[in-house]
Amino acid sequence: MTHSTNSTPSDGEAVVLVGRTEATGRWRPLICADFEDAPSLYLTAEDWVDCGLKVGMRLSAEQYEALARRAKVAQAWHQALKLLEVRPRFEAELSRALQRKGLPRDVIDAALARLREKGILNDEELVRDRVEAWAGTRSRREIRAKLRARGAPAALVTESVQARVDDEAEREAAVRHAEKYVRRAAGRPADVDERRALMHLVRKGFSPSIARQAVREAVKRLAAQDDNPPA
Repeated sequence: MTHSTNSTPSDGEAVVLVGRTEATGRWRPLICADFEDAPSLYLTAEDWVDCGLKVGMRLSAEQYEALARRAKVAQAWHQALKLLEVRPRFEAELSRALQRKGLPRDVIDAALARLREKGILNDEELVRDRVEAWAGTRSRREIRAKLRARGAPAALVTESVQARVDDEAEREAAVRHAEKYVRRAAGRPADVDERRALMHLVRKGFSPSIARQAVREAVKRLAAQDDNPPA
């Protein structure tokens, strides 16, 4: 099917596009462009249309090199999509993952730019979604730390947390953590070690004052349950 070799064309040489097939295996669903006397290239359908490729056309060495560059970006794009299928990722997070695969920085940047243009990669939207999902279940400090560790832009994180996690959501999250800790660590209100519970919440990113209030509220609720057992 292919007449390609392992050498790229030299300056002044021309190559002929001799075939187009659907890629199989790891590069599916890219398009495999086969050339006479030049390596095959894996491209997106968009690349094929944008470059006006047709079987039988002749390409100069410069045109082939430009197409080879597109093929590298197409393969980086393809690998990025596979990573995003597993879970949403921030741009910096995705960039690091592609770097670990040995891809050049400029190729990665071009692939990420294409993802942004298509609306597939959107740090602002992902930060907002994560903050909304975690509001009321995690402290503001923990939310910021988790998002920054994944590569979310600091300015976006700060803005979103300030807009979506108010004091009431912070207190609610603290009480939830305190109740979970109290139920797991104690069978009766008298058995609760409030100091340890307090330190647990502080490690979760809550301020000492909010943590203290949350522990007291959790102990109070546990006592109320003991006084009013389910029928």
